Amino acid sequence: MITRITSLLFVLASMSIVVHFSLPALAGPVPSTLTLGFLLLSAYGFGFLLELIGLPRITGYILAGLFFGPSFLAFFDQASVGSLSFINSLALAFIAFCAGGELRLSEIQKQLKSIVYLIVGSSLVVFLGVTFFVFLVSTKIAFMADYPLFVRLAISSLFGIIAVARSPSSTIAIISETKAKGPYTSLVLSVTVAKDVVIIAAFAVLVSVCQLVIKTTGNFNIVFVLLLLLEIIMAFILGFFLGKGIVFLIEKVGVEFPIIIVGMGFFVIKFSHYFGHYLQSAHDISINLEPLLICMAAGYTVQNYSKHGKTFLARLDRVSLPIYIAFFAIAGASIDIEVLKTGWMLGLLVVFVRTGTLYIGCYYSGKWAGDKKLIYKNSWMGFITQAGVSLGLLTEIARRFPEIGVPIQSILIAAITVNQIIGPILFKIALNKVGETNIKKPKDLEKGCTTMV
Repeated sequence: MITRITSLLFVLASMSIVVHFSLPALAGPVPSTLTLGFLLLSAYGFGFLLELIGLPRITGYILAGLFFGPSFLAFFDQASVGSLSFINSLALAFIAFCAGGELRLSEIQKQLKSIVYLIVGSSLVVFLGVTFFVFLVSTKIAFMADYPLFVRLAISSLFGIIAVARSPSSTIAIISETKAKGPYTSLVLSVTVAKDVVIIAAFAVLVSVCQLVIKTTGNFNIVFVLLLLLEIIMAFILGFFLGKGIVFLIEKVGVEFPIIIVGMGFFVIKFSHYFGHYLQSAHDISINLEPLLICMAAGYTVQNYSKHGKTFLARLDRVSLPIYIAFFAIAGASIDIEVLKTGWMLGLLVVFVRTGTLYIGCYYSGKWAGDKKLIYKNSWMGFITQAGVSLGLLTEIARRFPEIGVPIQSILIAAITVNQIIGPILFKIALNKVGETNIKKPKDLEKGCTTMV
């Protein structure tokens, strides 16, 4: 093990010297391929070291990106990180395939009551708790203090709806890392994926109401809400047919499975973007298909409407490690410390309130649903992390409310960053508590290292 750690540190030191000293002499930007290679190696090293002390690898991936990225050591700049956005999108598509593939209809039916109680109960408690807290302190927040009562309440509700959002990508990564299986794992995953759909619809309605309150000239936009619901329905339909297409390729064509997934992810992303652009430019219709929902639905279809569900997940798992490393390392490198500095204090308070209300909502929802005590006492730890959906909704808030969007972003990005770092740690602790992990022992890790790089 000492040899393995020494080798990793040597590789990181060598890459650091190349990136930090050699490239500036060439008076050019860091090539995106070198940035990606360095991120993969450094993040893998961080992840391996953290796993030795019992922490999740994805926390190491995020910290490596943050530590070597533009905000700290600056071995590469924000432009280099931005050049990897396409890889980031492909990784999200891959993770969405995994999320859908992990949803087994038989398991969902067994836990349907618990899933519904958790989604409704935890969402309402977190939304109301965070909204009420921000409203209470709103007169002390510079950009909110001068607004009338109902406007401050509307702005506070925007904080509340973002607090409800979750991160399927982190959940899938931890489940994949720990090889977790069982009722707790299935419940957390099902609630996480389903909540994304619920939160998108709820956000659409809330934003329209807030526009009516904040902008006195605004009207409740029922057309916008209906279009969002249409987007969700279309995504599920397209995902079903995409899943059937994957099954056909597996059975009839027999091509390499990773090629199918990468190709399908590329196709879904490009099709969604071009389709939305075409409708907007040619017909002035604003419909934006969500690639992640399409991929989730495709994975769900393969798992539940074919005989290839186990094969589907097993083959995805074989190629998952470099994809997870790239995704979370890029996420860490994208964190802007300057933004965090402007909103960290209120952001931390939001984290505490969100965590407390999550515990209350999950505890009583699970208890009233009749879950086992071991599950409902620990379910809150599975819902801490936030990432893609939360940041996407924040971007929409900034676009709709330019006068208040930036300060809201600075506060909530600080909260999301903290949640993204501590969430995987808490989820792994919870999985160990309920006894659903199948983690390799440290001496087994050395044997698997050659296949992981």
